[in-house]
Amino acid sequence: MALSPLDSALWRGLLGSAGADALMGDSALLAAMVRVEAALAEACAEVGLIPAEAGPGIAKALAEVAPDPADLAEGTARDGLPVPELVRVLRERLGPDLGQYLHWGATSQDILDTATVLQARAAAETLDAGLAAILARLAELAGQEAETVMPARTRTQIALPTTFGAVAAVWGRGLASARARLAREASQMARLSLHGAAGTGAAFGDKGPALRNALATRLGLATDGLPWHSRREDLSAFATALAGAATSLGHIVADIAFHAGTDVGEITVAGGGSSTMPHKANPVRAEAAQSLARHAVSLAADMQRAAVHPLQRDGAALGLEWLSLAPLLGATDAASGHVAGLLADLRTNPDQMRANLAAVGFGPYSEAATFALAATMPRPDATKEVKRALAAEDPLAHLRAEHPEIDWDRVTDPLTAAGEAPAQARAFAADPQETP
Repeated sequence: MALSPLDSALWRGLLGSAGADALMGDSALLAAMVRVEAALAEACAEVGLIPAEAGPGIAKALAEVAPDPADLAEGTARDGLPVPELVRVLRERLGPDLGQYLHWGATSQDILDTATVLQARAAAETLDAGLAAILARLAELAGQEAETVMPARTRTQIALPTTFGAVAAVWGRGLASARARLAREASQMARLSLHGAAGTGAAFGDKGPALRNALATRLGLATDGLPWHSRREDLSAFATALAGAATSLGHIVADIAFHAGTDVGEITVAGGGSSTMPHKANPVRAEAAQSLARHAVSLAADMQRAAVHPLQRDGAALGLEWLSLAPLLGATDAASGHVAGLLADLRTNPDQMRANLAAVGFGPYSEAATFALAATMPRPDATKEVKRALAAEDPLAHLRAEHPEIDWDRVTDPLTAAGEAPAQARAFAADPQETP
């Protein structure tokens, strides 16, 4: 039985991420820890902390080891984390001659933190590929719909004309920025943890720096001269960047759900059915992605709370991280999958977009009318004149009669009134990966 919908048999199709499950699940964590232990043995042999033949021997013996999480459950409950029991199981497999050199000088948190970083980096790379694909689709939409006129809305009210291409560009630029931020934080997070029991590296003698360099090279991680057992800022910043990506995705799907509403009808996306109303096509993907984005924000907040990490190491803070980081990666990746699916099937309804704009009459052109009149009179007077026109039965006819010198056809042309929107759309379409 799963307690979280992210990985439950019932809900995972809606709220889960198969990719994140594979990369951040129990088996993946144990595999990463075995990899770290094997690489640590090789590095210890390289710098002379253990016999030269012990490192390769341990690595070879552990190459095909895949511990069953269930076999470690009792030890994990007893010790508060899985590393002590894992080390016991691995030493038993290695035998006493090699087993004595396993886990040389490391502490449980070194192994767990380093394994978690390896997992999170892999999951972030998978997520990045998904975000890149979404950006490519948004760039395609921005270019195709650069001149597709529609209402812009502020505080739910129709404001001025814009284009759907510009809307897609705004979605994309926000996501591109979030993607770049996530890549930076993922790189900053990817650091080896290896400073031993109390963070002093005492068990390594004078070989600590060399050992860390050797192990980091094997794992493709950066090194740090100081322990980060209780310095969780990089992990919390990574979590914040994940939440930023999730909220960018949430913004996209919230807009999609609105524009696809039956009383708006400006776009069409695939939907799910109702148990009793055959005519409905609910925006299931958009709803799920919004839920996941909001959940991601909550999980990122828990990662911030976990960064309050007292003394040299703290089990309570670590426990909160374990409850938060993997689900955060899963929620963000699942949201990304829903957005990609929605965008793949999205179709615009240009006629309905123009009809919605026309339905509110002259209002969306009142700003343009004000500035057109301001070329011939003080702006306060121009504003008053437009307000008088808006009170008339036909505002445009009123303005044509009172101010024939103005080209009112141009003022009320929707594409002209959309200002820079087409150019914004084309700029994003030309370079969707650019960040501000």
